[in-house]
Amino acid sequence: MNTILLATDYSPVAHNAAIYALQLAQHLQADLELIHSYIIPFAYTDSPVPLLNIDEIQKIAEDSMEAQVRQLEQHNTSGVKITHKIIAGDIIECLEESIKEQPPLLVVMGTYGAGSDSFLWGSVAVKALRSLKAPVLAIPAEASWRPVQKICFAADYEQISEQTPVTEILIWLNQMDAGLDVIHVDKPDNVIAIPQVLSSQLQDQQPNYHSLVHEQIEDAVASFIVAHQIDWLLVIPKKHGFFENLFHKSRTKGIAQNSNIPVLALHQE
Repeated sequence: MNTILLATDYSPVAHNAAIYALQLAQHLQADLELIHSYIIPFAYTDSPVPLLNIDEIQKIAEDSMEAQVRQLEQHNTSGVKITHKIIAGDIIECLEESIKEQPPLLVVMGTYGAGSDSFLWGSVAVKALRSLKAPVLAIPAEASWRPVQKICFAADYEQISEQTPVTEILIWLNQMDAGLDVIHVDKPDNVIAIPQVLSSQLQDQQPNYHSLVHEQIEDAVASFIVAHQIDWLLVIPKKHGFFENLFHKSRTKGIAQNSNIPVLALHQE
């Protein structure tokens, strides 16, 4: 389905992500669907009792959604079709259900960016990047739309295999008309060659390969992003290894404090 699915909580961070998603939809000639979820608080005694009026919660959510759509329409210079839905429940679970019903081109969500004490790589954003069965683009609060000319694939050569979504990487490179830099970070005693599955399947794209030696993966990637003026960081989430080193909440200072670029997560085939 040629639709971008945007998760929103109506915050300034979400509004910034919505503007970015709209401009990306214009570039990709895609539709844009906003999704908001809310949790109904219950008091648990002998039987659960809602602490707030459910109809009132729904009405507030609908009014906020209508206001956000009106704001987006002011920026909608290309006539992108904008729809929305509001669902009760956890946002990740709601996104999972939406993806099952109708797989989107991309899921977009906002994150708090560089310099923020409440940077969310360790919570909702990382959970979405890791678990959703669709491409996910996380937009930092300070990011603004610009043509995507350079994508950096942060590759863990030890985990590259036939299941690595190289075809999907190629699709996104073509859709964005972007060049590719592939970066792998090794510790001094563990230098690894470029996997053949990458060098052969990406050959036509003529990517630039960079093997860096550094003790801290996140610091090396953050410095590379700045030095090479990267527009998107591409990752393939896994429970262990490179992804966790980049985005685990106890190790995010390198990325969080030095980078305000969107992060695109693709998943194993």
